[in-house]
Amino acid sequence: MTDHDISTDERHPHKHRQRAVAILLLALSLVALGATRVQATVPHLGYGFNVANIDWQREQNMGFNWIKVFGPPGDLPLHILVRFDANAQSLSHLGAFLADLDNALNGTDYVDAWEIGNEVNLDASYGWNAPPDAAAYKTLLCAAYTHIKQAHPNAIVVSAGLAPTGRVSSKWNDHPGHNGKYQDEREYLREFLEAGGGNCLDVVGYHPYGFSADYNAAPDMYSTDPTRNCVNGFCFRGVEKIYAIMQAKGLGNKKVWATEFGWITNPPDYCKTTLPWRDEWSGRLWQIVSEEKQAWNLAGAFQYADAHWPWMGAMFVFNLNFNVSPTYPDECEQMRYYSVQGRPAEQALTELPKNIADVPARLKVNPKLLDVLLDVDWQPVTQTVSVDLSNWGWQPLQYTVTVNSGLALVPNVISPTGALGPTAQRQLQIRLASTERSIGVYTGALTFNASSGTLGVPTTIPIELRVMQDVYPVYLPAIGLDSP
Repeated sequence: MTDHDISTDERHPHKHRQRAVAILLLALSLVALGATRVQATVPHLGYGFNVANIDWQREQNMGFNWIKVFGPPGDLPLHILVRFDANAQSLSHLGAFLADLDNALNGTDYVDAWEIGNEVNLDASYGWNAPPDAAAYKTLLCAAYTHIKQAHPNAIVVSAGLAPTGRVSSKWNDHPGHNGKYQDEREYLREFLEAGGGNCLDVVGYHPYGFSADYNAAPDMYSTDPTRNCVNGFCFRGVEKIYAIMQAKGLGNKKVWATEFGWITNPPDYCKTTLPWRDEWSGRLWQIVSEEKQAWNLAGAFQYADAHWPWMGAMFVFNLNFNVSPTYPDECEQMRYYSVQGRPAEQALTELPKNIADVPARLKVNPKLLDVLLDVDWQPVTQTVSVDLSNWGWQPLQYTVTVNSGLALVPNVISPTGALGPTAQRQLQIRLASTERSIGVYTGALTFNASSGTLGVPTTIPIELRVMQDVYPVYLPAIGLDSP
């Protein structure tokens, strides 16, 4: 008699019984001593703020764990993203740019991530500061990437957060979606990735501002209701189109970070008057939401990303405290009205449940026990069960699974070595064979090691194979199946 793999559907004189056995074994593989096994959700988000002034205590009180600053701030009890400015002039003076970067990198191993540039698909002074050029930015980013990784191999390199521009129909110097001043962020990203930019980053940066739309408004959908209108991708979920491009260009294994996002609230009426020296509000009036709606949208955005976007990483609200910073004393400065400090959004984000990803690699193994039950008369039989492996950190890891060959039960592990990228998950297949075992309990063990990152380990999970008499009629009704 040959070994019968119960995962296959072969002809057998007792096929109904055999099928029930398969169901029972599967169910009991997922139930260890009566405890239901649940697929673990891998934390994948970072909760951060752009700040005018560092207030790490306030952030910690809110349950946030990241801060974005514009220069190395010294070590903080938060994870740090530094925005290092880069533009067309940086590329024209590449040696000087890299020297400045090296100075910034010196002694800053406490910085977790570096964002190179800002909104480089714009030609404004805070963007590329020239007609945007994705291939040129790729050259600059790759040079910066090399220097950062040489200085701090575990630092995360983030490409400049792209600005949402809406769809641009014109072409400039053979660049689609370009008008000579700014480029459609989707066309820019395509050109950047086609130029090889995906090889010089760990994370793609984007700025999914909400504009007038609610956090859950579907991208590229028109509505007469401003809270649902996202006809030009002007909504938080517009970032889904960015990730779709990444997937199409072979970069779906990397994450997007929302290095800025938020909703703007209402300033005093006199600020909204268009004057020759103040027109910053003229293009923003349609985006204004109430302070209560800002709070609802920001909390909802984190919850939506947590539930629907495993490819989203750190999210940085713009902003925490520009409204109380002496750096921005002008009451009409528009950046003050994205702030959350002292507004309903501060309380809403404090009360928001967090699902925070670790920064180092960390291997999680689930379940903690493999428990399989079979009737002595079903032998010979081979059962395939699975173990869920997941990386709860933002660094890649290598794992190795070893079998304790000195125990009575020696399983066959399919692909016992492998790699997990940041927050990645995988199922490990385990085959258990039993030929002529007598009634009793047979034990085995699997040991998991990670060659990088932390495991809280090596960790070992036990395996139990319980061989019993008349398992089927005794146990099947208990899991809700009818007797044959």
